[in-house]
Amino acid sequence: MEVATLDIKQQIKILLDLQDLDLRIIKINEQLKEKPPQLEEMHKDLKVLEEVVTREKTELEQEEKWKAEKEEEHKFIEAQVAKLRSQLQSTRGHKEAVALQRQLDASRKQSTDLEEELLKTLQALEARRGAATDHTASLEALRGQLLAGEESIRVEIEKLQAEVATVNVEREARSLGLDEGIRKRYNHLAHRRHPSVVEALEGRCTGCNVSLPPQLYNTLYHANSVEACPICYRLIYLKAAVFTEKAG
Repeated sequence: MEVATLDIKQQIKILLDLQDLDLRIIKINEQLKEKPPQLEEMHKDLKVLEEVVTREKTELEQEEKWKAEKEEEHKFIEAQVAKLRSQLQSTRGHKEAVALQRQLDASRKQSTDLEEELLKTLQALEARRGAATDHTASLEALRGQLLAGEESIRVEIEKLQAEVATVNVEREARSLGLDEGIRKRYNHLAHRRHPSVVEALEGRCTGCNVSLPPQLYNTLYHANSVEACPICYRLIYLKAAVFTEKAG
């Protein structure tokens, strides 16, 4: 079905409507651009926490291994103490008894020092286990938040994309009757700057705020053609000419 070409006033009104719709699309696309960085920040936080938990797990495993080795060493020393004590009780020679006593004292001291070291290690391990447990819980919570956040952002993105599609359909319908040459001029401008269609007010272009030539202002008054600012090249119109049946 052929659509009748509209007069200039009607076409300028359509251009203003298209501009409003295009600005809506721009704002929606800006919102869409914000979504991936939000997810990226969440993934960065998750990665940092994963690294902390992995490092703590490795360090705990190393300390647990060290503790186990020291406990075995302590058992060995305690066995030596028991053996030396038994030998000391059964010995009859003075020199041998003195030597055994020295060995026994040294082994006891070694055992006591090791016990103190193990006690400090156990206390430190308990604290680190608690911190590791808290960090692991935080990691699982953050994973849950990330999954929920990803789903929420996915829904938001789909909603915004649907809104863009709806606006584009509305834009296509609204542009019916628009002169093809005017449409091309507007689309070319719309890809470069916004707004692309501006009002002429008090002898100036409101896009660049430069004074318009009097002859151009007079042409706008009659609203018989779509004109452009000679400086910023935006399409310009005079509200009194476009939105009233009779100007002046």
